[in-house]
Amino acid sequence: MATYILVASIAAIIQIGTIYFLRANFLGSFLYAVPFILISQFLFLWSYASAPKFLTIWFIVTALTNSLAFLLGYFLWHEQISAVNIVGMVLIVGGVILLQIK
Repeated sequence: MATYILVASIAAIIQIGTIYFLRANFLGSFLYAVPFILISQFLFLWSYASAPKFLTIWFIVTALTNSLAFLLGYFLWHEQISAVNIVGMVLIVGGVILLQIK
């Protein structure tokens, strides 16, 4: 399961970086972003198709992508956070932990 989560983490970072890359200059960077979008989607699909439990990996990847987007937005782009955002992150991490308990 750790391999699928690692591959999905790499895909999430590529996807988030591509989205912020496109925000800068959409038309000028669209052709450069297409290969990164295809790579991230391939990695996501591989982890979904290869994982032993589809729903578990799907929920973990969704939570991971949202958490990484939040953290990258805060640390790299200095976006504002509130107490509600922090509570949401804690609930996401708690949900992922509960999914791992058998």
